[in-house]
Amino acid sequence: MQRAKILIADDMEYLVDFMISHLQSMYKEAVFIKAKNGYEVFMQAMKYKPDLILLDWEMPEFSGMDALHSLKNNSKTVDIPVIMVSGFIKSDHVRIALEKGAVDYLRKPIEPDELLARVRTAMTLAGTLQKLKNRQKELEEEKLKSDQLLKGLLPAEIIDSMKRSADIAPKRFKNVTVVIADLVDFTTKSQKMSPKRLLNELKTIFTAFDKITQEHKATRIKTIGDAYMAVSGMWNKESDHAVVAARLAERMREYIIEHNIKYKINWEIRIGLNSGDIVAGIISESNISFDIFGDTVNTAARMQSYSNPMQINVSQSTYNKLKNYYNLIKRISRKVKGKGAVNMYYLHRPILSELHKLEQQKEKYI
Repeated sequence: MQRAKILIADDMEYLVDFMISHLQSMYKEAVFIKAKNGYEVFMQAMKYKPDLILLDWEMPEFSGMDALHSLKNNSKTVDIPVIMVSGFIKSDHVRIALEKGAVDYLRKPIEPDELLARVRTAMTLAGTLQKLKNRQKELEEEKLKSDQLLKGLLPAEIIDSMKRSADIAPKRFKNVTVVIADLVDFTTKSQKMSPKRLLNELKTIFTAFDKITQEHKATRIKTIGDAYMAVSGMWNKESDHAVVAARLAERMREYIIEHNIKYKINWEIRIGLNSGDIVAGIISESNISFDIFGDTVNTAARMQSYSNPMQINVSQSTYNKLKNYYNLIKRISRKVKGKGAVNMYYLHRPILSELHKLEQQKEKYI
């Protein structure tokens, strides 16, 4: 157990030695620190962080009351309990000392029994307060861990709703763009890596994708194995959600190229985009998992699966929203189960002049 540290401040050294001699009977292993004036009190308190300070009111140059004021106005010493010691006998002095932050008041001449009783009470109080502070710190750390875990599972908007209400009802989101990205030949490449290397690769890539998604004010939905899903336009209701999704997808592809160069590896990615309505919600009471559903999601998955490596494959609905801002390459229609022939387009390159106009229009409303 750490030894108690008690700082005793008085310009009369014999009084300091008198208090120490009696306190040693109760705190045999304690460390006693001396000070002769208010300046020394503050400096010694900053240096040693004592468990208790016995502080004489009437010290020269810089009084005990001045020192108390300094101690209670400094974040590093504010929580140190202080017993004010003084020859003043009026109740006003007791009141002033307590109002300024002292935990107790000890009158001179000092009675040994009273000294021991007041120090014992102050030390017990200090110990209790320290335990409460430690517990509060532990709770804050646990809350931080829980918040970080929830951030990895749920969108920020859903977390805010959960704090207000335990019941999160399913919701329909109209006119959004779903982005689904998938690493090419993941199974084959993963067999050539150690489990640790494989997980580090996925962690690095998906952490970067999370950052990219946040930068584009889109919503990360989930990862499934080597697939990553996000949605543009869920919460901000911006009409250019398809353009945002296209930029997000382009940045993901750029990142994969940068990652390959940096880590000497050769990942490729397929990305699919589709625009429409979705339903979103938490589907299990026992397993907190936010997910999206509907034909829009299914079609986005088809766009991803029919894409070639390092391409961004766009559906007809997304093409209609992008055609004024991007050059797109029409592909041969593909048959999709339950839908027949479906039009698909590769995102080619942006029409910078039109994108610039779009940015200018947005800035007018900010």
